[in-house]
Amino acid sequence: MALFPRTSRGTSLPDDVVSRMERFGRFEFDPVGTDIDASDVWGELQAPLLPFAQSDPDGFARALAVAVLPAGGFALFGAARTVWNLVGSDFDSPAYHAVRMAALEFFRANGVPSNRLSADDWRFWQENRSEPWLVGQRRPVPEEARIVSLAPGELRRVAQITGAPDSNVVYVAASHDGRFVAVVDAPTSDTDPTRARFDWLAADTLHDLYARIGDVFQTPVHWVADDLRPYVPLPPSHL
Repeated sequence: MALFPRTSRGTSLPDDVVSRMERFGRFEFDPVGTDIDASDVWGELQAPLLPFAQSDPDGFARALAVAVLPAGGFALFGAARTVWNLVGSDFDSPAYHAVRMAALEFFRANGVPSNRLSADDWRFWQENRSEPWLVGQRRPVPEEARIVSLAPGELRRVAQITGAPDSNVVYVAASHDGRFVAVVDAPTSDTDPTRARFDWLAADTLHDLYARIGDVFQTPVHWVADDLRPYVPLPPSHL
């Protein structure tokens, strides 16, 4: 007997539903990093499934589970997000639960840090699983840290987020109040490329500031300074 029997109603999924869910999953995970045109997402990957989803939500979730669970990968995440979008954020069923958990297991197995999950997906994981999401390297204690003291007035570059010429860049500096601050240098806005700087994080010591930056990054960004790298707990994600 199938784990999630197909609905007896006439409504069915398209034959290429797995590839549609795989494309939608990639788009939902990283819309900027894909070659999928955002204007095509609704019309091609979501709207055709809406009649089935609205007429028989349980059957729709079961049919999607039958299709994507054997396929795995981004199709799992695409299917989970599709049910969320077309049926509702408060919907639950054994089939939807299985697909959603399988999508999270796929991310976890590929080293995706928890800060890449939505708040609802993170809460779903915590409510249903007791083991930690990922286990990273131990943070250095202050005595082990190899951080050179900042010179008066020094603005030290410690990270660049992407390889793009207009990427955000992170610096550290001493603040006027005796604390230490992380400063972000970034374009003023999406329409104004003029760069500006703003204070981001602050701490009483450089060690604590580096720890805060590492906790936010979780995995290495495009470039990380040697003295900051030990504070980034996880290796690069595979996705």
